Amino acid sequence: MIEFIIDVSINFITFAVCFIPLYLSEKTKGILEKIGGSILFAGIMIVGTGIFISSSETLKSYIYVILVVQIIILCIELIFVLWSKSKGKSTILSILSAILGIVALGIYIYYVIASFIY
Repeated sequence: MIEFIIDVSINFITFAVCFIPLYLSEKTKGILEKIGGSILFAGIMIVGTGIFISSSETLKSYIYVILVVQIIILCIELIFVLWSKSKGKSTILSILSAILGIVALGIYIYYVIASFIY
C-alpha cells in the first residue's frame, strides 16, 4: 500500500511542477510562454505515460530520494510563485522555473526507467 502512495505522490508532484513554468510565464508573451507551454505538454505526456508504465512493487532507496528531490523542487517552484506575486512577473523567475521543470521531468524519466531496471 505504501508503494502505491509513494508512486502516486511522485506522479502528481511531477505533474504539478510542470504547470508552474507556464503559470509564471503566462503574462510574458513570446518565447518564455512557448517554453512554459512545451514543458506543460511534455509533462502531461511523460507523466501520463509513466503512470501506466511505472509501478513500484518494492520500495528501493532511490524511490525515497526521488520523492524528496521532487518535493524540494515543488517547494522551490512554489516559492517562485509567491515571489512573483509579491514582486511581479520576472523573466529570471520564468527561466529558473523552466529549468527546474526540465530537471523534474528528467528525474521522473529516471524514476520510470529505474523501476524497470532495479
